[in-house]
Amino acid sequence: MKKVALIFAALLMLLPLAVSAQVIVDDDFTSLGEWVPGYGEWGIRGGMLVQRDTNTGLARADRTLSQRGEIEISFKVRYEAGGFEDVVALRTGQVHAGFGIHVGVENPPLGRVAWGAGNSYLLWLNLDTRAQTLAETPEHFGFRGQVYRSTTNSVMDLTPYNVDIQAELANAGIDMAIADMEQFLGLLMPMKIRVNYDTGRVMVMDPTNPSLWFWFDVDPSILRGNYVSLRTNSLAVSFADFMVTRR
Repeated sequence: MKKVALIFAALLMLLPLAVSAQVIVDDDFTSLGEWVPGYGEWGIRGGMLVQRDTNTGLARADRTLSQRGEIEISFKVRYEAGGFEDVVALRTGQVHAGFGIHVGVENPPLGRVAWGAGNSYLLWLNLDTRAQTLAETPEHFGFRGQVYRSTTNSVMDLTPYNVDIQAELANAGIDMAIADMEQFLGLLMPMKIRVNYDTGRVMVMDPTNPSLWFWFDVDPSILRGNYVSLRTNSLAVSFADFMVTRR
């Protein structure tokens, strides 16, 4: 994918940046704290932030976050339910679900349903194996890492950063079929995202292989907001250990 690369981050992870890292957010989800549900069925259960609605494509929760310099956002996510229309769809492998995080959010629709999240970028993991998607919108088919540009609360569009994750892993010598992802269901999967708000460089760790990172560049002038937003589409998930460090 043009301007998108896999980084073998073994040396990167050894850099002494962690020594000087400053923790600026450490949410253990004993309560909602500063999180504001916008849409969906959000709540706290067992030290996790849970979104229970398996039908909505617009579930979202927002949180204030000072975003400047370079930060690392880390959290864990676990699949709970959803991602298919019915038992027949599940049996035939017709699934569709996604989750992600908006960064640099300016003017989010606090407490309201919305397609976008103010002025921001949405970093999105999407799984779609439906035959209709392959026929009509193949750019969304398969297991993909995508970046959306949210312009307003009602306008959001897919950018050219639309990575076929299976293909990128294959290029790195790693074969992973869609069926192989079943082994991760029910597990708390670690997510790490590094954002440089001065340069627009964004790095996203592969949660199944922490030594692999995707990187891409976005417009840093868009990353001027003071919120982040978690969101889901067609599935229930739990989020845990949301932490932000300034690097």
